[in-house]
Amino acid sequence: MSLPMTTSRTLLIAALAALPTVAVVTGCGTSVERLDPTVAVDVSGTWNDTDSRLVAEEMVKDCLTRPWADNFQQKHNKLPVVKVRRITVRTQGEVINTAIITDDLIAELINSGKATAVASDAESDQARAERGEQEKFSSEATRKENFQETGSDYILAGSIESQDDQEGGKAVKFYKATFRLLDVTTQQIVWQHSKPIKKLVKR
Repeated sequence: MSLPMTTSRTLLIAALAALPTVAVVTGCGTSVERLDPTVAVDVSGTWNDTDSRLVAEEMVKDCLTRPWADNFQQKHNKLPVVKVRRITVRTQGEVINTAIITDDLIAELINSGKATAVASDAESDQARAERGEQEKFSSEATRKENFQETGSDYILAGSIESQDDQEGGKAVKFYKATFRLLDVTTQQIVWQHSKPIKKLVKR
């Protein structure tokens, strides 16, 4: 004999109410939100990825509109070769990954068709170590010889400096990024550009 629908619902509710109470505890999980890499997000006010991107974009734009590369090509009938030196960082305890900037600069110089690039000092050391290993272990037909490296025509050097001004809960953070191209032969500076970045931080 089947029970009426209302009676069945009443019995089900009564049965659920008789069950022991179970406490549900939720842990504090990690929340991840993906952002557009071009969106500026400042959390601490210190140097961040947005600052690196803005510096790289401005340096590339300015460098490629100057006549140094065209002048070199007209004089020597070849593209200039650029080598990147380590960027000097003079900040008040901040760590800045300068490779983000130099990688973008070199990529844009090469892609522009106005210059070529050679490996950095660290990368050159790795290649020279590899040639040393090949000299010992590789066949004569496949080993790479020394004294075949492409010499650079220009050195790309740069610096990032900072100056902070703080009072109470306010701070002004000032950065200045300066890059220059140095002619290896003549020591002449053929291009230089600076970009200032200034932030007001309130706490």
